[in-house]
Amino acid sequence: MDSRRLARGLLGLGMLLVLSPGVARADEADRLGASDRVEDLTRAAALYEARLADAPDDVAAHLGAALALNRVMAIRTNGNLPLVEGLQDSDANRALWAELAPRALAHARKAQAAMPGSAEAAAALANAYMFHASSLGILQSILRGASGEYREHATRLVNLDPAYDDGLGDYLLASFYLVAPWPVGDDDAALAHYERALERSPQSVRNHYGLGVYWARENDVSRARLHLERAASLPCTAHSERLFCAWMKDESRRALEAIAAD
Repeated sequence: MDSRRLARGLLGLGMLLVLSPGVARADEADRLGASDRVEDLTRAAALYEARLADAPDDVAAHLGAALALNRVMAIRTNGNLPLVEGLQDSDANRALWAELAPRALAHARKAQAAMPGSAEAAAALANAYMFHASSLGILQSILRGASGEYREHATRLVNLDPAYDDGLGDYLLASFYLVAPWPVGDDDAALAHYERALERSPQSVRNHYGLGVYWARENDVSRARLHLERAASLPCTAHSERLFCAWMKDESRRALEAIAAD
């Protein structure tokens, strides 16, 4: 081997040694970000944010951090899905959302702005904003004008890809209209969006759970039972509902027992 080839080889080895720690961290963040464990997702978010300290315009890291933080909140607060009676805005849940949602929202805004045609980025922003608005409380969020932005982000997702994540955009809109107080709340709009989500993904446990909750709140026992039984019996899809699948099934069975007792 001549001296020039040897020099090039050594230079290439040196570059590999310099780059490999960052590459390894990126690979680890991606691996952990695909996990369903809170510990892994928390670590993934930290790794993505460490990358952003050196490269603040790294769009993939912004999206990865937003997704990881959203998944942590989804797992720990059962997707913040509405209940047959009430909401999941306990003091503990609101404290968690107040801690994590601003970080997720900042990253999601960066990712969505850089990738306006990405349904994944739009979904990350819609979810992050949902948790952020919930941290304020439903009434305070509406008084602060959050309802308009909430609907804007969810509608963007519907327009980009109405089937994304089992009809997530319509589901977010449905839940908003279901729980928002008068005059913002709208039962007819809630039903229409829940039904559209179900049309996009008729095997989704989350979509049946949503309609079961809707009809239970409307005191339509037969329709509530139909959807809650399907939610309790169907296997969860591989999309985001898997993160709180066991909770949905338990909650559906609890609601069915309450209906039977009445």
